[in-house]
Amino acid sequence: IRTKIVHLLNSLSMKDNGKLSTYIAQFLTLQLRLALTGQRLKTLQQLIDRTIKLDNCYHDKVQSSRKTNSTPSTSKNEDASRHKSSKKSTGIALVLNKEGQLNGDERARRENKGLCLYCGGKH
Repeated sequence: IRTKIVHLLNSLSMKDNGKLSTYIAQFLTLQLRLALTGQRLKTLQQLIDRTIKLDNCYHDKVQSSRKTNSTPSTSKNEDASRHKSSKKSTGIALVLNKEGQLNGDERARRENKGLCLYCGGKH
């Protein structure tokens, strides 16, 4: 097994269209497999230490893949965004007519102050 892993490690190369993160992950996986071969755990403490090391590697990989996706998926974020959007829609509803357009007073106010009719900001 050890010679097979050494061979895989020596033949590892990054493809022209490959991602660096993929290459690094493959390298680290082979490196870890190589480190594990031929080592027998003799004590419970060695087993605990090795398990913690592997667990940390796993969670680092999961965390780095979440960072690359960068899509918030926690219910806390979803609840906060829902709450904010409901407040915004309530505020905007006060200045819109039935057709969804600015009511006359708000339109006049924005025009007089030179504000954007779409967002109400000053450009």
